[in-house]
Amino acid sequence: MVDNTPGLAKAARKPKGRKFYRMDADYNRGGAPGFRLENADTVERFLHIWRSDPYYSKLPEKPRFLFDKKLGRPPRDVEGYVGHWLVSSRMKAVLEEVDRDAFSFASCEVCLPDGTAGPDRWLCHVVRELDALDEQASELRIVEEMGQKIYLLTGSTRLIFREDAVGIAHVFRMTFMDVTVICDQTMKDACRLADLKGIDFADVIGR
Repeated sequence: MVDNTPGLAKAARKPKGRKFYRMDADYNRGGAPGFRLENADTVERFLHIWRSDPYYSKLPEKPRFLFDKKLGRPPRDVEGYVGHWLVSSRMKAVLEEVDRDAFSFASCEVCLPDGTAGPDRWLCHVVRELDALDEQASELRIVEEMGQKIYLLTGSTRLIFREDAVGIAHVFRMTFMDVTVICDQTMKDACRLADLKGIDFADVIGR
C-alpha cells in the first residue's frame, strides 16, 4: 500500500541545490568598446600576472583610461580587459553588497578626449578560488599538463558544484580552471535588479 500523505511526500523530496552560472563581460554583443589604456607601457605587464598578484598591490601607478567614441561604443557597466573587468561605480557597489570578499578593485583614472575627467571606473578581479566541482556528477574534459590537472569546458558540459565547498560564497573562480568565474542566482538577480549592462551569464549545465 502506497502512503500518499502530502507531508511524507514533501519530506522525501531532495532539496534543490543552487543554480550557478559562468559570469563574464559580454564580448559578443555591441561591438568594440571605446576605451584605451593610456599608460599601458608601465601598467599592463602587471595585469598579465594576476595569478600571482591578484590584489593589484604591485601596480606602479593608477591605470589611466581614455574614453573616446572614436574608438568604439560607450563602455558599459563591465568591460573585459586582459583578463580583468573594468567596472562602473554602480557595478562595484552591487558586487561589494552581494559578496565583498570575492573581489579586489583598483581605482582608475578616466579621461575624455577634451582632457576632462570621465566616469569613475575600477579594474576588478575575482580573488576567491574554490575547489568545489563535483567531478563525479559533472560532465567535462579533465586533462593533465605538466603534472597539473586542468578542466576543459569544451563540447557538452554539465558542472555540478558541492554545496559544502561553496558555502556562503556567491562568486568564485574554479580551481583547475581559474579563468572561469562562477556565480549563483543571488548575484545574477542582484545584477539584473540593478539593470547593469554588459554582463553575460551562461548556464553551467549544457551549452
